[in-house]
Amino acid sequence: MKKTTMLAALTVTSALGLAACSFGGTARTAAESATKAPQSAQAKDTSAAVQSAPEKAVYNWKLGSVDSTTNPNYKAFQHFNELLNQKAPGKWNITIYPDSQLGDGGQQVESIQMGTLELAAPNCSLVANYVPDYGVFDMPYLFANEEEVDKVLDGPLGQELAAKADSANMKMLGWWEVGFRCLANNKCAVNSPDDVKGLRIRVMSNEYHQALWNQLGADPVPMSLSDAYVANQNGTIDGQENPLHSLVANSTFEVCHYIAVTNHVYSPMCIIMSNQAWDSMPPEDQQIFMDCLKEAETYQKELVRVQKEKAEQELKDKGCEITHPDIEQFAEKVKPVYDKYPQFSGLINRILEAAE
Repeated sequence: MKKTTMLAALTVTSALGLAACSFGGTARTAAESATKAPQSAQAKDTSAAVQSAPEKAVYNWKLGSVDSTTNPNYKAFQHFNELLNQKAPGKWNITIYPDSQLGDGGQQVESIQMGTLELAAPNCSLVANYVPDYGVFDMPYLFANEEEVDKVLDGPLGQELAAKADSANMKMLGWWEVGFRCLANNKCAVNSPDDVKGLRIRVMSNEYHQALWNQLGADPVPMSLSDAYVANQNGTIDGQENPLHSLVANSTFEVCHYIAVTNHVYSPMCIIMSNQAWDSMPPEDQQIFMDCLKEAETYQKELVRVQKEKAEQELKDKGCEITHPDIEQFAEKVKPVYDKYPQFSGLINRILEAAE
């Protein structure tokens, strides 16, 4: 497989419908405590009734994440909160729940659909279980670098794909970054596809990732990220696959000392929202929300990409052995995965075109 079959993921300017309706429990008004507006100095009739100030919405929402507080994503979520409070002080109260406190990634996506959770930031691979076209991002070696990703997800195709989540009863508001995935294990250094054979690798609950590792001769084990560390520790699995910066942030290096920079899949992160939460905002609040989210997205990607550049040396400093296998060998080995999912062929061609 050629490197031109690798491409880019990104952010989305959400042209989502701007409808406003009440959302029980997640948005409230301060009508009870609304103060009286002072009379205008220009008013001719000093006896006119003092008009009360407009009602001010307060959105008390939860944001679920599987990542730890040491992950760059947590800092980006905090920054998003700060931006909202700068542009609309007191209007949004978003509580961040890291470390899978609200369930694993799949459970959080389901909660978004049911309307019991307002915001979540799952790996796109988990959303693909509900929005089939998102499975295209799980095709191996689709992107060569972040520049290709940005061309695709920042452009019209990224917007088009984001809108597809509407059919799954959720709003997809932004393409943030998980990154290029690498292999970590505690058995052996990986220098070629043959070295992967027989390794029990933790994967997300996603058929495309399982197909990839089956093709490489590994034994993929679907498991939540929160369970993977202990499973590695007690020998239930031999390794995990995550971006380099996540291997540092999640302390995977403590249980996996062999790291192979395979870059086998680029994973976007989906910022998703329940329809109830979205519809609880009037158009002007939706605009403020999206402006802040877009700004936070830029910040998140900067954090992740800087961390990625530092991560390899950090892993070496922590005693890990880092290898850089021949990517072409891996890409050729997993080429049959594309044949297994012909439904993505048209979309893959559009992605390759957009990435050029």
